[in-house]
Amino acid sequence: MAIGIRGTSVTRRGVLRGMGIGALGLAGASLIGCGGSSTGGSPEAAKSAGGDSGAPKNAVRAAGFDPKFGTVPVNNKKKIAGGTYRRSANDTSRENDPDVSIAGADWELVADRLANANGFTQKVSPDMLTSFEVVDPLTMILKLRPGIKTHNIAPLNGRVLNAKDVAFNIRRKAGLIDLKTAQVKYARYAQFDGLTDAVAVDDVTVKLTLSKPNGAIMSALSDPRASILPIEMYDVGFKDPMKFAGTGAWIPTAYVDGTRQTWKANPDYYRSWDEGGRPGIDTYEKVTLTDRGSLVAAFISGQIDNLAGVRPEEEPQIKASAPNAQWSLTPGPTWDLFAVNMKNPLFQDDRVRQALQLAMDHKAFSEPLGRGWLYLGPIHSMFPESIAPDEIQKLPGYNPDTKAKDSADAAKLMEAAGFKDGQGLLWKQINSSAASIDSSVRIKDILTKTFPKIAITLSTQSDYAQATANLNGRNFEARSWNHTSVPEVGADAVTYYHTKGGRNYQSYSKAWADTALEKLQATVKFEERKAIVRDFSLRYIKEGPPLLPMRVPADNVAMHSHVAGNDLVIGPWAYNSYGVSPRFVWFTEK
Repeated sequence: MAIGIRGTSVTRRGVLRGMGIGALGLAGASLIGCGGSSTGGSPEAAKSAGGDSGAPKNAVRAAGFDPKFGTVPVNNKKKIAGGTYRRSANDTSRENDPDVSIAGADWELVADRLANANGFTQKVSPDMLTSFEVVDPLTMILKLRPGIKTHNIAPLNGRVLNAKDVAFNIRRKAGLIDLKTAQVKYARYAQFDGLTDAVAVDDVTVKLTLSKPNGAIMSALSDPRASILPIEMYDVGFKDPMKFAGTGAWIPTAYVDGTRQTWKANPDYYRSWDEGGRPGIDTYEKVTLTDRGSLVAAFISGQIDNLAGVRPEEEPQIKASAPNAQWSLTPGPTWDLFAVNMKNPLFQDDRVRQALQLAMDHKAFSEPLGRGWLYLGPIHSMFPESIAPDEIQKLPGYNPDTKAKDSADAAKLMEAAGFKDGQGLLWKQINSSAASIDSSVRIKDILTKTFPKIAITLSTQSDYAQATANLNGRNFEARSWNHTSVPEVGADAVTYYHTKGGRNYQSYSKAWADTALEKLQATVKFEERKAIVRDFSLRYIKEGPPLLPMRVPADNVAMHSHVAGNDLVIGPWAYNSYGVSPRFVWFTEK
């Protein structure tokens, strides 16, 4: 069985040879897609689009979907060419350096990734690549699709992307261009741990050299933020979104700061329609709407084509006013969290963090925000190596049935630390946007019930670029936020909990944790990886987590009846809510 989409030379035997000593060690051999169903849980989902619908003939619909996760609609109505697809956002452009960006950089639309991951199985497949091969544990060969044109915009003027572009991007992401900057700003550079060089062998071949095996490389390159830019764009810079040009499905056409962004479909896009992943619409618009009432009204009136994060109290109104809407409910890639900065002396006492963990009420926090949510420990629940949500739910601090006892124990710990009833505990708690203030308020209310004299001031970081800078500089006391996992457990855990993790904004540093996470990255056998994750998770929770994940929110999305293609990018590792997904969309008859 070969990895790739066409013309690939990567065989199962070749990958397993590398995996045997640590390279490309994805759990359960998910990288090579072996075992289980690769389609889905319904007759429609098991078919390629094909037929008379006009949908991509070779794209498998809802691949990997299991009905136990929720609901995935498959729109097989007749395709209508063109149109404008509109989605809402909390803001316009954010931090647009793709390696610094937390999420939402325009490059998710304007550029592309080398690979992508199946939403449920984590199987990594080439996208801009034709293949990737493990030559030996310390060497990988990437083959780029020949003839990928850049946008016909200066300074690119339609030139063909080449291996030099790809090698430069990979070296930059790994911190090999500027390690000092990477260590303090790049959110994901630790995922490339061990990479010592990326070299263009010819126009379409890149050779990766490692100092030690790293099973996360291809998963890291399938992250929605792992954009590959033409080299010239690093000279153009990231300040003006209207100057961005790449190889992606979308070309920027309009930008109104804080209000709206518009892109047109790239006429020279490298993917064919029938393979899937080429837009069937002419225009994509992102409109800024943060008030929930306005968002619901905009969806009902047809001003936006989908509504994400639907809340329980909104569903009756939407179903009554838009009875033909499609509903999609699956676990998402993100997790809501509460975190403290261990640079602050208040949070260096383990007892304080332990008390906060025990006092937190995950059910009270999560239930009002939407159905389909999952309990989780430090690691995203949808990784097969993670402790299952029903087991996490039974632990102290998580268990709703022992909440009274846990709160009482939390109060005792806090008093022993010198903060009876929370007296003397005060911090500014930031949140990422006006849309997330509700979560921050809920956390404050929950903690105040156990520690009535605690003093928490809430602050919204409406400027996302500044918010990113605050996180990178560790310039905060506490925060209520939402983060996104990447489709490989080792890469994800290192990112958030290793001393040098790019998103370890909590300044968490424990030698035992670093050792465990490095072992996780180098281990191939599933049961060993599962044991490492379990031991790390339980010890991290017991010692007092500075980063406390609250829930995995479901992607609960309402879409109008004419939207199709959603099922091609569904599941937590397909990043349906990110900028990478609109290229899969087309319209149908209503």
